[in-house]
Amino acid sequence: MGPKKAKTAHTVALELLNRRALSEDELRQKLLKRGFGSKEVEQELSRLRRAGLVSDLELARMVVRSKLQTGHGRWALRVALRQRGIDVKVSERVLAELAPEDEDGALSRALEKALRRYEGEEASLRRQKVVRYLLGRGFGLAAALRATEFLGGELDEEALVEPGNPEDVS
Repeated sequence: MGPKKAKTAHTVALELLNRRALSEDELRQKLLKRGFGSKEVEQELSRLRRAGLVSDLELARMVVRSKLQTGHGRWALRVALRQRGIDVKVSERVLAELAPEDEDGALSRALEKALRRYEGEEASLRRQKVVRYLLGRGFGLAAALRATEFLGGELDEEALVEPGNPEDVS
């Protein structure tokens, strides 16, 4: 048995991308952690970009579709894209592509889940919990209040906090 060959940045990158779609930033960090030099990593990222094997724009679209399917709102989408290392300009471009019915569908899915979760609660308490749930899923306060109007009950709106500026999220 001969000596084991060291893996190239290209081989490692392909193995990583085979497991999971990664942003350029995620892939860069993983390759650097594996001991590849920054020049070598940047060359490999450029090579993968040219080959169409890494695309932050396509990854962002995929993340947004997935999050919408699981009932997440615009704020949660921004946070998810930021956590994946997607550039703000790319994130904003993808979010601008969203149709209102995409967000409405996500809100409906989240609302259905919240209504099941808080089914036995007293009316005003139920509405408050559902609104908080929707806020936690990244929907705005106005959308959450509109979506829960049919539940009735008084709300302590001061106790409800709208998702903040995504720039403040670390």
